[in-house]
Amino acid sequence: MTTHGSFRAQLRLPLVAEKQLLESLVHGATDAPLEETAQGWRLRHAFGHIALQPQSSSLDILLDAEDRTSLAYLQLGITHRLQSLDKSLDLEWESDNTPGMPLPYFREMHVVSTETLTPSMKRVRLAGEDLQRFTHGGLHIRLLFPPSGSASPSWPCIGRNGEAVWPGDKDRPVARVYTIRAIDPNRGHIDVDMVLHEGEAYPGAGWAARARPGDIVGMTGPGGGEAPEAHKLVLLGDETALPAIARILEGLSCETKAIVRLEVANEAEKQPLPTRASLDLEWLLRDERAPGTTTLLEEATKALPIEGNDPDLFVWAGCEFAAFKAIRGHLRKTLRLPNLQHLVVSYWRKGVAGVH
Repeated sequence: MTTHGSFRAQLRLPLVAEKQLLESLVHGATDAPLEETAQGWRLRHAFGHIALQPQSSSLDILLDAEDRTSLAYLQLGITHRLQSLDKSLDLEWESDNTPGMPLPYFREMHVVSTETLTPSMKRVRLAGEDLQRFTHGGLHIRLLFPPSGSASPSWPCIGRNGEAVWPGDKDRPVARVYTIRAIDPNRGHIDVDMVLHEGEAYPGAGWAARARPGDIVGMTGPGGGEAPEAHKLVLLGDETALPAIARILEGLSCETKAIVRLEVANEAEKQPLPTRASLDLEWLLRDERAPGTTTLLEEATKALPIEGNDPDLFVWAGCEFAAFKAIRGHLRKTLRLPNLQHLVVSYWRKGVAGVH
């Protein structure tokens, strides 16, 4: 195999695979087609390269990537796909990411400062080492909150199948997904804006409310896709998507027309949203209604001045599950907006813990 990256991994499967199995193996991992080589097949991937080499009684899968995080993501993707095809497979990678080492996409961070942005939004500045990899490859991270009272947190490491091996239940941190609101790798800082809630179902919110300089938290990532690009960009969301929308807006050029609809609790939850784009912004206020109980975002979406046959349009939305279904259905079934021109995701689901 011609190698391209500095980090490599190999997996040998005890089977003879036909091309259909290989295509199934990599389905969804990349838009690039399988390229035939003298040894088998090869694919280009956003994280690196995948080579598939059938042997007389086995299939070799060889990976190479430019950094350890990309290699780990390739391993995870292949492992999950193989296990979805055959749960009985006992997988063991030979990899530069050796079993037992810390996850390449993990960093231990500590709180530098906190800032109250609105009554229900708090900004936490975290500091850590080697953050350059978090500047690309996704807007989102997972924060790992150690058990309360833990003096020396235990963090996940790499298993022999490429997956994370977590500490036992007593020491296992709780993970929740957040947006990188801002990052300065030169200073080693990441800002995370966190919505505050009450109750044990919101461990991240409770941690944010109590956060003090010096507090320790784990972080994995990045993931969740990059910021969308389009001449006409529609951004829809509730307060959970507000940090992502604010970050996207900051990165837009003056040539972009941005249409933004944001659902928040009340007037006090509005935030400045600086952008160079031409901005059409409307705040949707729930007033006394609870999150996840309104159709404000769905109604605002249906009232947008957009057409499904507009090639310059892209619609991005992040919201509660019921709103997600309604918005995606309207874009696909009513407007017939092509799949490549919209991304609608469920950031949370009423009554379900964030880990799910």
